[in-house]
Amino acid sequence: MISILALLLQAAPAPAAVAPWTVTTRPKTDPAITSTVTGTSSADGNAKLVVRCDAGKANVVSVQLFSRTPLGGPPARPVSLTFDANTPMIDNWEFVQQGAFQRDDVAVTTLTTALAAAKTIKMHTTTTTGEPIDATFTGPSSAQPITAVLAACGYTLGQPPVRAPEPKDKKADQ
Repeated sequence: MISILALLLQAAPAPAAVAPWTVTTRPKTDPAITSTVTGTSSADGNAKLVVRCDAGKANVVSVQLFSRTPLGGPPARPVSLTFDANTPMIDNWEFVQQGAFQRDDVAVTTLTTALAAAKTIKMHTTTTTGEPIDATFTGPSSAQPITAVLAACGYTLGQPPVRAPEPKDKKADQ
């Protein structure tokens, strides 16, 4: 029985690789949240650049970076992105063990606007121990994948989202 299963697994086709900048929707374990993503791998295959919309009670778009080299998690530290050899955009991102992300509305608007038109993206950051991490990515062939991910969260390319004010904490007023 085990050898038949092994033969079937060997004969099964490998899952198809997702083409760069393909927009995909992924349901979450919480059915009230849906993630829509697009991205690409770096030229050397050691990193991935992603634009992600998490749509639910609150819609959040983030630009994310994943690395095969462990980045070491917090604290926040600089990530530099250079679009088509222009002036680098440097900002502090939040870090987790294998990646980093930026979810500030204004920063995401600036990054996605540049990303939508970029042909080449160069990224630089460091691990918590100061080891440099560099990657080069090919930009999308059009703004469409970025626009689609933004639209999934109700964002418009080039415009920061307008958010309703946070409700006041009634306990803090008492």
